[in-house]
Amino acid sequence: MYSLITDNNALASYCQQVAANSVLALDTEFIRQSTLYPKLGLIQLFDGSSLALVDPLTITDWQPLQQLLLRPDCIKMLHSCTEDLEAFATIGIKDITPLFDTQLAAELLGWGSSMGYARLVEQLSAQVLDKSESRTDWLARPLSATQLQYAANDVYYLHPLYNKLCAELSPAQHSLLLREGEQLNKRKLQQLPLQYRFLEIKNSWQLSPRELAVLRELAAWRQQYAMDKDIALGLIVKDAAMLELAKRRPATAESLMNIPAIPAREVRRHAKTLVDIIAAAKDVPQQLCPQRFYHTDSFSGHKETSEQLSQAIKQAAAALAIPAEFISVKRQLNEYLNWCWRVSDQDRALLPLPEYLQGWRAELLRPFLPRPAHIDS
Repeated sequence: MYSLITDNNALASYCQQVAANSVLALDTEFIRQSTLYPKLGLIQLFDGSSLALVDPLTITDWQPLQQLLLRPDCIKMLHSCTEDLEAFATIGIKDITPLFDTQLAAELLGWGSSMGYARLVEQLSAQVLDKSESRTDWLARPLSATQLQYAANDVYYLHPLYNKLCAELSPAQHSLLLREGEQLNKRKLQQLPLQYRFLEIKNSWQLSPRELAVLRELAAWRQQYAMDKDIALGLIVKDAAMLELAKRRPATAESLMNIPAIPAREVRRHAKTLVDIIAAAKDVPQQLCPQRFYHTDSFSGHKETSEQLSQAIKQAAAALAIPAEFISVKRQLNEYLNWCWRVSDQDRALLPLPEYLQGWRAELLRPFLPRPAHIDS
């Protein structure tokens, strides 16, 4: 039912074999328990007749697959693909196009947000999938026949969903879904610079300018450390602890122990670094500390503005007949609010453009989206 590809020549041959087909189902298996980046353990490919499982631990030349995934005449199908795209990026594949995400297709059809793969297969194909191997260590070798079959099923039952979903989608919806696929590829390339990572921490908007100066430096250090060591952010210092550090601003390693949100092992490992970062942030001139909000004379408040934006999305969804959850998630709303209000006019130029102002969202949301007076049109 499937072939296991473990060398460069076999991968190149498979990619050449399926290159002329119009739809290719993709999936990945990876481990991401303690690392910042996913550890790729398997790649599944199925064109409707030939199914391949690719072992990334033995492949060194990814160019044939990279070229295949860029072919404009072949739809690439994935389900809930955000982490898959991150996994592909670890082997240098940073663009997959045209991209058709079946979870987003279900969402666009109004079947609910975040529908799981097994549920979608069952709804459209009446197949009940076995998920007993979902906790497999995909980096272990050898993988058992049961594990490999489990992985194969993730694309074997995915491929037939394309025609079933296309039968439900209007041409306009299909086009919109592919445009969102383009945005998914762009999203992972548009990361906040280190000095603005503090904006992503929940409730950071409640801090004072001096506290924000501390949080800014802590968040930048944590992100750089995570990237250098490939460690999940929460295993370095959790967000709650970062906020406490910014509020209390401890001056000694001993005083760090009084912050219950920081485990003792992290105090021992990072005590001097944390104390030094906090001390340096305390010396930042007041005028250089981040403000809680800018242009406060015309700002209603964080909660009020969030509600205003939420209402704008709901109005757009009703007028355009597009589910609100497809148009916007909380992360995108916060991204827009932060870009408009939580950075200075000078700093704004250093940030990625919010997704509300890119691609199809920019076109469709323009009549509905509040645009602050201090933002150039």
